[in-house]
Amino acid sequence: MSALFIDTSALAKRYLDEVGASWIQQQIEAEASPANIIFLSELGIVEMFSLLVRRERNHEITPEAAERLRQAFLAHVAYQYLVVPVDTTVFVEARAVVLKHRLRALDAIQLACARRAQKEWEEPITFVTADRELLAAASAEGFSTANPNDYS
Repeated sequence: MSALFIDTSALAKRYLDEVGASWIQQQIEAEASPANIIFLSELGIVEMFSLLVRRERNHEITPEAAERLRQAFLAHVAYQYLVVPVDTTVFVEARAVVLKHRLRALDAIQLACARRAQKEWEEPITFVTADRELLAAASAEGFSTANPNDYS
C-alpha cells in the first residue's frame, strides 16, 4: 500500500501537456488502485479551476478544452482522490509552517494538509510538487518527495 500527496503544480500535469506530464500520469495510474491513495488538498480544487481559467484567458487552451478538463478533474476528485479538508486546524498548522519554512500562504496550506493526511493515514506519504521551495519544506518535515519536473 502506498500514498501520494499531490499539490496543484504537480497535479496540473495530469491534465496539461507540461514537463513531467508523462511521469505524473504514470504515478497516478499506478496509485489509482483500491490499495493505494492519492491525497489532494481541498485548496487544490480551487487552485486547479484557477489554473485552467488562467490558461484559457491566456489562450493556451480553448474554452471547450478548459471545460472538458474541469469535468475530468471533478470526476477524478469524486472517484480517485482523497480530499483533505481545509478547516481551522489546517489554518493554524499552516501559520506554523509559514513561520518555520518561510513559505507562501497557499503552499503552507498544502503542506499543512499533507501533514494532516500523514497523521490520519499513519503510513508514509510521498509529497509530490513541482515547486522547489515547497519540496524542500516537505522534505524537512520528513516526507519523501518527488518533483515531476525532474522526469521528462
